[in-house]
Amino acid sequence: MIKMVVVDMDGTFLRDDRTYDTSRFNRLFKQMKAQQIRFVAASGSQFQRLQKKFPAYIDDMDFISQNGAIVHRGQALQRIFRLEDGVLHDLIGRIQAAYDPEMIGQLLIAGLNGSYISNQTDPQVIEMLKHYYRPVFLVDHFETLSSQTVQDQFTKLALSFYPGTDFQEMAAKLAPILPPELAAENSGFNTEMIGLKVANKRTGIATLQTAYDIRDDEVVTFGDNENDLPMLAMTPHSYAMQNASALIQQSAHHVTTSDNNHDGVLETLSQLIA
Repeated sequence: MIKMVVVDMDGTFLRDDRTYDTSRFNRLFKQMKAQQIRFVAASGSQFQRLQKKFPAYIDDMDFISQNGAIVHRGQALQRIFRLEDGVLHDLIGRIQAAYDPEMIGQLLIAGLNGSYISNQTDPQVIEMLKHYYRPVFLVDHFETLSSQTVQDQFTKLALSFYPGTDFQEMAAKLAPILPPELAAENSGFNTEMIGLKVANKRTGIATLQTAYDIRDDEVVTFGDNENDLPMLAMTPHSYAMQNASALIQQSAHHVTTSDNNHDGVLETLSQLIA
């Protein structure tokens, strides 16, 4: 019996233009609610962005944001995996020492209340980032940024490399410099999301499973990227998107018959909860 459906967002639930079939989803959501199936949006982006994608359902669904660092039941914060200021500043120093500045396209610090980027960031890049992070705050220097001064709790560091850079090479160079308690996950768009190793989409789901008393084999998961691998491995009802790479497809138990631009998640759900 299905009791929970967990969907990644970009490249999975959302089309490339960041939309989805709202009418069809509304019908399916009503069916899931009637069957007491929890619907969960799980993403590398922030809760504030996710809730704006589901304004009519926010009180009746759950959210795993920042790749599992933050979990909400409806609008209520359930759990947060916080990065301490000292750990964050040490991480930034390691990155700046390891990479040529011309390789790094963007550093972004994500928190519970917002995200923080340099005030030297190109305005076009800022507008692009606002599609995935909100609100976005400009800061003078990361070295002086602290959770106390901005009244926030930091959770992730997003490290983006310039287009054309060998992303696999850059990612491989990152792993050896990370402290043992941290881990990086590819979130797409040439970006590595770095946070506590214990915080990923799988641990976010586990938090909700405990709250609702749901077993692994009662969960359906959908994903398309490396940061979805932990949740694709946890259940026999995992679906890689048709548009996902061969590695991701091989890591899931099933592959959707349609890609994200042709509503692959909604097509599959229509069959699963009929």
